[in-house]
Amino acid sequence: MYENFYGFKEKPFSLLADPAFLYLSKKHELALNYLEYGLSEQAGFIVITGEVGSGKTTLIKYLINKLDKVAIKIAMLFNTNISPHEFLEIVLKEWDIPCTGKEKTDRYEALTGFLLQEYVKKNKVVLIIDEAQNLSSETLEEIRMLSNLNDEKQPLFHIILLGQPNLRDRLNQRALEQLRQRISIHYHLDPLDFEDAAQYITHRLRKAGSPHADIFMPAALESIYQHSRGIPRVINIICDTALVYGFAEGAEKIDKTIIENVVEERIKGGLIFLEDTASSIVAPRQSQDNGLGKELEEIKEHYAALNKNIFELTLLVKKLYAEKEPSKKAPPNAVHKSRKLSGNTEKKRRLPENKKLNQEMSVLRDRVKGLEKKLHKNNTAGRRAVSRLLVKTLER
Repeated sequence: MYENFYGFKEKPFSLLADPAFLYLSKKHELALNYLEYGLSEQAGFIVITGEVGSGKTTLIKYLINKLDKVAIKIAMLFNTNISPHEFLEIVLKEWDIPCTGKEKTDRYEALTGFLLQEYVKKNKVVLIIDEAQNLSSETLEEIRMLSNLNDEKQPLFHIILLGQPNLRDRLNQRALEQLRQRISIHYHLDPLDFEDAAQYITHRLRKAGSPHADIFMPAALESIYQHSRGIPRVINIICDTALVYGFAEGAEKIDKTIIENVVEERIKGGLIFLEDTASSIVAPRQSQDNGLGKELEEIKEHYAALNKNIFELTLLVKKLYAEKEPSKKAPPNAVHKSRKLSGNTEKKRRLPENKKLNQEMSVLRDRVKGLEKKLHKNNTAGRRAVSRLLVKTLER
């Protein structure tokens, strides 16, 4: 519809997992390196997780295109709502392995024969399972049993599991501990940051043949990132719809207003991009005016800094209390710190200790206040909650 208007040879923001359009962000490139390393180092199980639409399938298809199809035998499963019996049957079909018997042992024997043949030929065999979070525990256990097929030095084939974040929860279950311990490599594919999201959009525009890589204006890019939270598939949906709006309005450039209209119309129609999209769109203009979009990332970073410093603060508090409280193992002839001294002796002993303690407590309070202001400058309720928590800690 809009291809000729904007000078595209094809649609730049298709929802299909097209490896030709893959943008190797810093995170996607690292995930690719992990995959290639796992295959080269004979890793048995490789697990790649990521949010819905983060580009896992596109990445794995890109990897497949790079591999030698002659020396590497690849099977890829997309339908994962299957029983262990169906799983083995599908694996045999993917590799065109003949099996005359109908029993489970017959299927294992056929698969083992195929793997040994490829091993003798020095060919690698790779089984890729997409949407692995949908596999039942019984099927996952069946997959673990397949890893027993090895030559005592290396596995006869590689298994790559791709899945959403809850795949990690599944693998952390106690019943799957044996499978979890056989996972050599795991990488979680996080959403794009703003810089990579902007480059992602530019990359896809150029891949589609656009003579202009700046169709989306800077404010529009910020709005896209805010509403997509860096998820490539959501970016594609927003950008594709925005180009339709731009074409209908005859707009050569996509500005922030068009992006906001796209998102608002989507919400009005009853569909949301992400779980909390609707609540974030209630007052988009006001949200932008308050600058909350840009500060969201800052708040996340500040919370991370708080978590990093909690342990250090705890140690400091314990140190102060240790100096304040009497020693439990004082020598017999020593005067106990809690024992009341008389006259000037008591004053001379207490004043230096109290002064030092007060100084360190003052430094601690200033540090806490600094963290509060930095971490919660836009969240009064949160600041007060943290203050109460830290005050209670200091008063214990």
